[in-house]
Amino acid sequence: MSESIHAHELLNLIGEQNEPLTLDQIKALAAEQFGAEARFFTCRLDDQSIEQIVTFFVKMAKVAPSGDGYVLNRGNMCSH
Repeated sequence: MSESIHAHELLNLIGEQNEPLTLDQIKALAAEQFGAEARFFTCRLDDQSIEQIVTFFVKMAKVAPSGDGYVLNRGNMCSH
């Protein structure tokens, strides 16, 4: 089983990108950086797949629509 990664690590990676990313690009970036089988956790959730954590980001407005993709919504990112 792979190590669980705090979702902020993926959010920070999204924030480092110069262009908006599609949801598929975010998933590919996560898989490239953390491995396709990576599991993520937040203060609310545990053991989330890449698909699940990206869905959570959209639902909780952690990423915001921008053109054809998404960017980090810094105003909606908790600071812990």
